[in-house]
Amino acid sequence: MFTTEKQIRFHHCDPAGIVFYPQYFYLLSEAMEDFMAAAGKPQHEQINVLRRGWPIIKLEVDFVRMSRYGDQVAIDVLVRRIGGASLAIDYLIRGADGDRMKASTTVVHVNLETDRAITIPDDVRAAFEPYLVTA
Repeated sequence: MFTTEKQIRFHHCDPAGIVFYPQYFYLLSEAMEDFMAAAGKPQHEQINVLRRGWPIIKLEVDFVRMSRYGDQVAIDVLVRRIGGASLAIDYLIRGADGDRMKASTTVVHVNLETDRAITIPDDVRAAFEPYLVTA
């Protein structure tokens, strides 16, 4: 598991100061970037140099509790499965008062030149395996 900390900013919120639900997806995207960098496979290098991407092909979300402007949240990134060309990744956004949002995703490893799924290379698989959570 990997955890990153984020502060809820004004741009995440609606006029009432509550996170506008689509903004959670930006937070998940940032958490994925932070995770990949921590694993030694920065997403910007994957995209800009290697021309590989990790688009979401499946997303399921449970909104548990509101987040407000100024809140500090932790985002847990849990790699649930490493497949041939895909990853199953769960996210948990937590605040001081408990869970805020849970998400389950499937991302696929894609060649950005052909827009086709490609096998996850052994070095990438090895970088992600320490974050694999079973059970």
